Amino acid sequence: MSQGDISIYHGNLEPLRIYGINHFMQKYGIQFSFDIESESKINIVYGDASRGINGFNIYISENESGGGICGYLKIENEKVPLFEKPMRVAKSGENLVAFVDNKGDEYPCVVLNDTGITVGFDIFNEVGHILTGYLEHFWEMKENKHEKLAKIPVVDYYEKILFDCLLFASRRLNLTFKCKPFWQDGKKFAVCLTRDVDRVHKSYQYISHFVRNIRRGDFRSAMNQITSVARKLHGDEPYWNFDRIMEIERNLGIKSTFFFLNEQKKACLFSPGEWKLYWGRFDIKNPKIVEIIKRLDKEGWEIGVHGSYNSYRNLEMMREEKETLEEILGKKVHGISQHYCNLEIPSTWEYQEKLGFSYDASLGFVTDIGFRWGTCHPFHPFNPENGRILSLWELPIIIMDNACAYKSWHDIMEIINTVERYNGLLLLRWHQAVFNEREFPGRSKIYEKIIETCKERGAWITNAYNVAEWLRMRENDEKHQIPILQNPE
Repeated sequence: MSQGDISIYHGNLEPLRIYGINHFMQKYGIQFSFDIESESKINIVYGDASRGINGFNIYISENESGGGICGYLKIENEKVPLFEKPMRVAKSGENLVAFVDNKGDEYPCVVLNDTGITVGFDIFNEVGHILTGYLEHFWEMKENKHEKLAKIPVVDYYEKILFDCLLFASRRLNLTFKCKPFWQDGKKFAVCLTRDVDRVHKSYQYISHFVRNIRRGDFRSAMNQITSVARKLHGDEPYWNFDRIMEIERNLGIKSTFFFLNEQKKACLFSPGEWKLYWGRFDIKNPKIVEIIKRLDKEGWEIGVHGSYNSYRNLEMMREEKETLEEILGKKVHGISQHYCNLEIPSTWEYQEKLGFSYDASLGFVTDIGFRWGTCHPFHPFNPENGRILSLWELPIIIMDNACAYKSWHDIMEIINTVERYNGLLLLRWHQAVFNEREFPGRSKIYEKIIETCKERGAWITNAYNVAEWLRMRENDEKHQIPILQNPE
């Protein structure tokens, strides 16, 4: 299908719904005409099911979010939460999707009939709300009721329903369906390798880790801390693992992104809560640090800013950290990751865009794995305060090293399978410190195993800058479309 084959008809929509429409178009690389009385073969009619338009029509209901999980979409054996109660679609026709509410009432939600397809829930409103933080209040609840929700990329699920509707319509009309490839070289999914460099020297952790392991009854790990002290006295720094990482990645044929922290605030002796934030920090201008930054850059690894603990809410602090790193490198820095995933949304993203960052990679769980904002795809953040879609790309973190200590390989494979199914981006965040097997047994092995597994499945494995640059080129190349003969699995 070319431009003019698909039209979308809508009334005066509020900004979040327009954002949802734009996100769907950008993600799949599909061109629409808008509200043009033309001879379009396929029409998405939004919010007005009574409107009669020539061609195959996909009617999408206009609805409002209900403030929580209002029920579940059910396709075969899958149940995906909805945050609105969809309309009850007439039972005539072939039921494609069933809606199940919390009380067990089941009725059709997506239905095929003679004139087209009717979708009984508001896809664009759901997408717009979720990609502006709607799920955050679920993670803030003290009780862990929503662990399963974190494993479901609900945005990708909703949008795939609409994509499948378009694909069905194109087949019925015998049209060649075209959209842009998700990833370079037509790869099915992508893996983005990143790491935060928070600390390069171990200090108070000798004591804190020893005490923590004693309390857990893990005496072997506690003794490792004593051994670690002895090894450090002989020049073995447990957190300085750059050579090991470079060796691992060379052997795997990959190179990652290193985000270097430039923390300037000093810890207060009488504020123990600050110790883990500010003690053990390094001076980014230290000759040894400068040397490793330049060496990594020269040998092909990407260097980015790891924004200090408070920089997420301070434009000038963020600017200084970016300029300092650029001075060391002698060239532009493209990406940033905020310390502790600190974000003040949307102002942090506004700061990052204003300073010329092309991407941020801060949005994700610290102690869990999965889809914090309901998607495994990069997206342009939206500022509801001014109705503006930012040029910055957000690359969501999917699996972080610390969380893997509490997850099984089955849990990790479940996430990999989901990302592959939805043609998404599996962004890994592995700190350089955890590549010491004595200190963090198994962490580096999991990293290698994930990469090897994804390589076997044909994933595109690269660093954050290459992902952002691919997305930029893909978005700007209006002619870069390929025919899709079947739904990309």
